[in-house]
Amino acid sequence: MTAARWRVGPGDGPTVADVLERRATSVAGAEGTAGMAGAAAEGRAFLNGRRARPGDAVAPGDELAVWPARREAPGAPPVEVLARWGEILVASKPAALPTEPERRGTRSLVTEVAELLGSPALPHAASRLDVGVSGVVLCATGPRGQRHLAAMREAGRIARVYVGVAAGRVEGAGTWDAPIGAARARGGRSLPAVGGAGAKDAATRYRAIASAGGGAAVATLLRLEPVTGRMHQLRVHAAHAGAPLLGDRDHGGARAVTTATGRVLPLARIALHAVEVSVPDERGRTRAVVAPVPEELRELWAALGGDGSAWDQALAATAGV
Repeated sequence: MTAARWRVGPGDGPTVADVLERRATSVAGAEGTAGMAGAAAEGRAFLNGRRARPGDAVAPGDELAVWPARREAPGAPPVEVLARWGEILVASKPAALPTEPERRGTRSLVTEVAELLGSPALPHAASRLDVGVSGVVLCATGPRGQRHLAAMREAGRIARVYVGVAAGRVEGAGTWDAPIGAARARGGRSLPAVGGAGAKDAATRYRAIASAGGGAAVATLLRLEPVTGRMHQLRVHAAHAGAPLLGDRDHGGARAVTTATGRVLPLARIALHAVEVSVPDERGRTRAVVAPVPEELRELWAALGGDGSAWDQALAATAGV
């Protein structure tokens, strides 16, 4: 979706809030007048390319852009704080939320965590998950924690485990190591891609846990461990291996799947979940935190004919080869 954009006119008012209130009726559309007028308070209004506050002054000729609010799936699970020690915190991100505030609104994992903690300061996300992906996110609630996590990342001491459901049949275990760079996508966006511009080394350990379905509807439950941390790495590597993750539209994943009974299941998220993260604390003790697999992924696997015990195998398996 794109932003509504216009130039501030001489009679539009002295502040962002004034302009939005005056212009709301003509540009609100399906969002509604109240939604457009409150866009600045929600972090969706940008003045000359920078996020604007309601009281920011405007002048004729300034460009104001308002992005539509992100629509979240009804009944989406809440953010949870799974563990906390010192200035380190591990939270569970629902698929629908961004990790950090973005142009379509300020609600995000870190803003929700700050609210849960009753803190005016946002935690620093030391790891990030894409919108559409759920699971564990490491955060630092202070400078000491931020420095510690940065040092652990630099030393390669942070380990993550993901589970995902991919289209097609994948067998065995191994390492995907195709370099990842940027490639121009339709619509002018640059997306991570194997062999794209500025490609850097990337490595993902994978293990096929179980398959479900048959024919064109076959799917594989994968356990994935990123060795490096390139953007979209697991998604890009899975697609390059001929097994795009279900729901991953950016990298060739299906928008819907058809079960053996002929039932069509629309996919509202990417079938990828960060199930575990482990990191040494400041005393050297390894802390491992697990985020349970969301029900919607378990239900998808079951609808494809998958055995529910495969999830336990994925969590217990070793992806190294």
